[in-house]
Amino acid sequence: MNQEKLFQSPMQPWPSLAPFGKKISLCSLNIEIFFFEAGQENFETIILIHGLGDEADTWRHVFIPLADKFHVIALDLPGFGRSEKVKRASSPGFLVESLLGLIQKLNVTKPILMGSSLGGILAHQIALENPTLLRALILVGGAINPKGMRSNLSMRLMQIPFLGEWLYTRLRKDPQAAFESLQTVYHDLMSLSIEDRNFLFTRVNNRVWDNRQKDAYLSLLRKLPNWMQDQQKQLAINSFPLDVPVLVVRGEFDPLFSEDNGVYLVNQNPKCSLIQIKNSGHLPHQECPVDFLENLKKWLALEILANKIPARWT
Repeated sequence: MNQEKLFQSPMQPWPSLAPFGKKISLCSLNIEIFFFEAGQENFETIILIHGLGDEADTWRHVFIPLADKFHVIALDLPGFGRSEKVKRASSPGFLVESLLGLIQKLNVTKPILMGSSLGGILAHQIALENPTLLRALILVGGAINPKGMRSNLSMRLMQIPFLGEWLYTRLRKDPQAAFESLQTVYHDLMSLSIEDRNFLFTRVNNRVWDNRQKDAYLSLLRKLPNWMQDQQKQLAINSFPLDVPVLVVRGEFDPLFSEDNGVYLVNQNPKCSLIQIKNSGHLPHQECPVDFLENLKKWLALEILANKIPARWT
């Protein structure tokens, strides 16, 4: 099989996640969602939400360890990965509807939402709109606040109609350039393990060759700024402190989510904590999963498991 055919083949999961893959239909939205699920259903549930242009496998190094003490669900958002790629234009509001529909369909009560980048923005929005729905909120490099998120040059160029489509599809001619485009979100892409780099090389080229995923990515990228501005205005006016535990996780060298973003959230929410993961960029759960998990487990043990037996990880 040549590379072009390989990249157009169905997207394969990170090997250790493969046994946990499932699909479910959300009839109200007429879409099918792919997700990984592990852990006992009577445990507290953590729903993991990936960022823009990513998939559930972004959590590959934390999914199974978390399932030791939690019921863990990691989904591909509609339009991405192995979830259905609908013909309608994608929008943040539609993704919020999809997440709420999944929570209802799976009959999950009081989930903990953990979102990366766009996933954090969506999780934060759900928490603000449904303050009694969640058990806790974990924001990894993404949130709604008046200071907003940064963007890089590549993202700004992609937002321009026609130019964005050309920039996206031209990477089909150069698989290595497609892989190197990931450097904008990692602190040190080449320091990842060879297994991670090989996986990401294939994965990013899967995305490049998927026209429906391209449409979802560009649609969201172009609608997100105005949607974010509207949500940020409401947040600035109404403050909206959350009455649930909130953890903000930031990579030390994150180019998109500044330290000021995290500090603002802590100042607005009495139950909010901020953790910074050293030597990582926008995806600390991928670049430094050991440190990420160590800090996350301490917080979960304190905030979620403190009154449960057993309260410690072994």
